[in-house]
Amino acid sequence: DTLALAKAESFIRRQNVLLCLSNAGGRCHRNSDKTLLLFIDKNNNKHFDAQVDQLLVQQSLKLKYSKVMLRVGGRRHYTKFWGDSGKPRGHFGHIKYCPTATYNKAMYLISFNQRGIIKQKHNEHHPTQCNS
Repeated sequence: DTLALAKAESFIRRQNVLLCLSNAGGRCHRNSDKTLLLFIDKNNNKHFDAQVDQLLVQQSLKLKYSKVMLRVGGRRHYTKFWGDSGKPRGHFGHIKYCPTATYNKAMYLISFNQRGIIKQKHNEHHPTQCNS
């Protein structure tokens, strides 16, 4: 839902919107699993700054038996939805959901492409490589 909102907000507002996973301290990091942030990066530093940037969504993940990872090109820690089109550019990436409990086999990817289309892809058809 947050990815779809990022696409819509960037287009409606005609501003670039960033989506990232953040750690407990609120810092965006590609391997963070505490909070999902959606914000307008007013100072263009690719991180959320509470005193400067406009927060659109802050969603606590509260994961007990799994972890999530954001995988985008260039080893970036964010995905940018551009205000002129509402779509991401470059290597768009995916969010990888990996269970940590041995009984949970529900591995999947949430991917998004250059048109901003969001899909859930199950491990059977698109290996997550969670175990590697």
